[in-house]
Amino acid sequence: MPTPPDFDLRTKDLLAQRSAMICNNPDCLSLTVGPDDAAGDMAVKLGEAAHIRAARSGQARFDATMTEDERATHMNGIWLCRNCHALIDKNGGVQFPRATIESWKKEHTEMIELLLRSHKSPIAKLRKMTKEGRIAQIIVDIAEQHGALFANMALENADHVIQSVKTLRGRYNALIREIEFDKTLKAILQQLSTYLRDFMNLTSLNPAAFVSELHTLRNRLGQLLRVLRDNYGCKIPPNLTIIVPN
Repeated sequence: MPTPPDFDLRTKDLLAQRSAMICNNPDCLSLTVGPDDAAGDMAVKLGEAAHIRAARSGQARFDATMTEDERATHMNGIWLCRNCHALIDKNGGVQFPRATIESWKKEHTEMIELLLRSHKSPIAKLRKMTKEGRIAQIIVDIAEQHGALFANMALENADHVIQSVKTLRGRYNALIREIEFDKTLKAILQQLSTYLRDFMNLTSLNPAAFVSELHTLRNRLGQLLRVLRDNYGCKIPPNLTIIVPN
């Protein structure tokens, strides 16, 4: 059985359970336990209890003022996936100071506590904290900057709207390249771009259809913004709520 300064099994289990088996690095948030398909009746565990302040001298973030027992408590531990554990200790931990890692743990604990109290799925909350989640909110924020999507239809100028839609599509197309892993989010952004392209094409062929096509565009974009709200935890600004269905 491990003795201080190493974590014992009870401490490791406590860190894992308080983290809901999710890596505490906000840029990762990977699940660290699941089924092992190859074995069928086995589970794979990819999480590790990492020391915030190192267990031994010469290791990352070592604090000589701590006792061996203090180094082995859950207060000095954080639950991470294997990759993030290796990452924070690389090069003596110079890129990941104690304050950074402690902030990860604190924010993660607060998030899990909130989800437990609210009886909500963690998926949208977790997505919101990732790079892709931040991109999802950027998609919404960009939409808010284009009044063609929500302004009073009677006040719209067709030429201005078309130019706004063209600019919006260009910004979304540039954003697509920043999505690395989330195929669902990329598909949403590509669909947004397609709707904007269709609007430009249809109104150029039939200018008299401008009003009806703009209504259609707003409805289509509103549906996708609702998906970003429900699945990625995006905050919808007041101006855009008029096109987002409940």
